[in-house]
Amino acid sequence: MKLDMVGIIVESMEDAILFYERLGFQAVGDKQADYVELDHSGIRISLNTKKMITGIYGYPPKDAGDKIELAFLCESTKEVDQVCDKMKGFGYEIFKEPWHAFWGQYYAIIKDVDGNLLSLFCNE
Repeated sequence: MKLDMVGIIVESMEDAILFYERLGFQAVGDKQADYVELDHSGIRISLNTKKMITGIYGYPPKDAGDKIELAFLCESTKEVDQVCDKMKGFGYEIFKEPWHAFWGQYYAIIKDVDGNLLSLFCNE
């Protein structure tokens, strides 16, 4: 068994696609659908509307929780800083500004439009 995909539940597909495209990914397929994948090599990333997930679960997904965090490996400290500056320029929240973490990585945490925490990091 291996992890194949990470699904992100979104309130607004349009806003989520805009955020993730600004982050550097491209949406694949029909951007108006309730399920959209992001172009990413390796583990697949999908955006899933609350409407679709409610139909599958049989109840609306919870809105709060800090239960999972996605971490994106960057090439350098410069790339971490550039991505944070770019996303901040678009008005997105930088949850934790870049710092040299005690575990040996340069690290930053941003929030997507649904409040999910996304780590950006590089090995030092």
